[in-house]
Amino acid sequence: MKLKRVWVVGIFFVLIGLGIGNLARAEECILNKSVFEGLQQTGDPQSYLQKIRQELSLRKELISSVLDCAIEEASALKTSVDASSAPELQRIALEISTLLGNSMEYYKFQRKKIPDLGLEGSRDFASDILVWRKGNYIPVAKTASNIILWSKNQALMRAAKSRLDQIGGAVTILKLIENDRIQNKWKEANISFDAARLENKSAVQSFENFAHPEETLASIKRSLEYLSKTYEVLVNLVDEISKLTSKIQQPYENSF
Repeated sequence: MKLKRVWVVGIFFVLIGLGIGNLARAEECILNKSVFEGLQQTGDPQSYLQKIRQELSLRKELISSVLDCAIEEASALKTSVDASSAPELQRIALEISTLLGNSMEYYKFQRKKIPDLGLEGSRDFASDILVWRKGNYIPVAKTASNIILWSKNQALMRAAKSRLDQIGGAVTILKLIENDRIQNKWKEANISFDAARLENKSAVQSFENFAHPEETLASIKRSLEYLSKTYEVLVNLVDEISKLTSKIQQPYENSF
């Protein structure tokens, strides 16, 4: 069933003369186009009217499948936004959820028009929906995806902060801050985490200012990069502390 949906969605975009950015999807479209053209070029002795009816029926089926897929896509995003939005993004998430709901209603309303479409009208109908999708739905969908991603990343931010606090306590108790290597790595970890936190906050501001989704996503990615660097430094720092504490313990153990 899922394979069939991919097949019909691919043909739909080919029929309205538009390419697909994803390479795998583009390959499916080429294959589907050849299959569709094969159907049109068969030598079956059909009247011109029969062929027109067959093509119109196929077009309606394809458009219906695409709209069904679009409704499911918007519904899934809305559910995820409603479930994962953090308190910092509560207002923005509510607005995006409402817009996704509106998109679902738009697709459902357009779907009701399909039975009345003619052959030429089906081409214009498909093009109009895609224009609407690019201008209205896609920016909302990208923002929804950013909200979901940002919300999930907060657990990583909290975990990194907790780890910093734990190691910071050990550094203070053991007075390892006097060791240059330990001190430098400790500073590096904190600098990386502060940068991650700053980009994380910048993403929230982008949401609030309704910045372009790509701008918001860039802040989220930079935050994750700094967070990754923080974890990397913390791992090295723990190793340094372990080596140092082992050296301290050995003379103590040898004295017995």
